[in-house]
Amino acid sequence: MCHLAVTDNEKRWLVFGIALNKILIPHVRPLVEQEVNKEYNTLKTSHSIDSQSATSRLEKWHKWLKYENINGNDVLPRLPGGKYDYCNFKFQVLTHTDFSKLYLESCMVHFNAFDDCLDASAVLLLLGRVPVFPGTVQAAANSVRNERNDWAHCVFSKWNEAKLQDSFAEMEDLVKAMALPSSVEEKIVGELEDWKNKGTQLCINSPVDQTLLQLVHQNVHSLENEVKNWSEGVKEEKEKVQQQLQIFDLAFKEINPRLRRLETGQLRLKRDHERLKTKQRRLESHSRDVEQRVIQCEGTPTFKK
Repeated sequence: MCHLAVTDNEKRWLVFGIALNKILIPHVRPLVEQEVNKEYNTLKTSHSIDSQSATSRLEKWHKWLKYENINGNDVLPRLPGGKYDYCNFKFQVLTHTDFSKLYLESCMVHFNAFDDCLDASAVLLLLGRVPVFPGTVQAAANSVRNERNDWAHCVFSKWNEAKLQDSFAEMEDLVKAMALPSSVEEKIVGELEDWKNKGTQLCINSPVDQTLLQLVHQNVHSLENEVKNWSEGVKEEKEKVQQQLQIFDLAFKEINPRLRRLETGQLRLKRDHERLKTKQRRLESHSRDVEQRVIQCEGTPTFKK
């Protein structure tokens, strides 16, 4: 990694991006879905949110609910001045997925399930807004979301060693605030810690084995595919992140042949070293044999005729 044509801050940016998007969010997303579904079912019972009308709708549940994000309401004709015509909205919230969209920005709602299309920004926003999550979780999620925004804006000047350490601490704080079963918490925190250690190897300009570089390269490819699904509503962020990931992709493609040549050279040196050791052992064995014969000859008595 020390041979990549990128700065240390850019390396740290990548380390955090992989930890957030490929470790934390995949673990947390199904847990968020579980709690959001629980809250949705509660509101079906208490407020008939699945059958409500314009006059009986639940307007606010901790936050103002964005009904323009569901049922195609955003494409209905608007009032003069561009305001939404709420009288014509369909307010029935028929799934927990639609319920989650009521808490998100309009550029985030292009998903139909809690899968990879529900990105880190949306997951963290749900953690910070849906009232089923306690205040400690909401505060921790908002802290991680701030780090995510710095990552998505590609503000490389911020990504010094202190910020990288702080960002991992905040992700771990979020996991611990969620009061998960101890085995689940330990698994997530352990994976974050493991990746932080790997990231340290990448950032301190020390020799790194090819296996780790291949793992990072695979994650870069995976991140590139995820970013392609980002909404055009965040076009500027999307283009910046895509451009930086492409830089890393190219850097890995350039360094891999050099690493293979280096490994080939190292193997050749190792074989040569083994051959020399074998020759040395043979010479030492031959030397011992000669010495033994000399001793035997010197110890043999001679007789005069």
